[in-house]
Amino acid sequence: MMYDDPWKLKKVLNSSDVGSLSRLLLPKEMAEPLVAAVLGYDENQKEGMEVEIWDVDTQSMHSLVFKRWGSSRSYVFMANWIKDFVKRRSLKSGHEVAFHWNPYANRFHFSVLKAATEEDFSN
Repeated sequence: MMYDDPWKLKKVLNSSDVGSLSRLLLPKEMAEPLVAAVLGYDENQKEGMEVEIWDVDTQSMHSLVFKRWGSSRSYVFMANWIKDFVKRRSLKSGHEVAFHWNPYANRFHFSVLKAATEEDFSN
């Protein structure tokens, strides 16, 4: 393979990611190696960890909180997820978003990889 895709953490948004729960749910299998490991996150941190996120599409900096989600085996990005990402970027169920860690800038980068289609809205 000639090209190594930097966007390792990809997610197609569902209704709970863009709805009233105010969080982006990340499966444990993605979150632990791609987020928790690079942040040195300790799951005993009840309040979570603030994380800088650079939106590469709009060239703007934002802040989210990364934490373990309750009793589930998942993790979440929360705090400003709805205001700074869902509403500002008009994200809908079916959009594919991605994150990757930039070790030189010491922050995550964010991008919308694929817009939702009409078919996504009918499901």
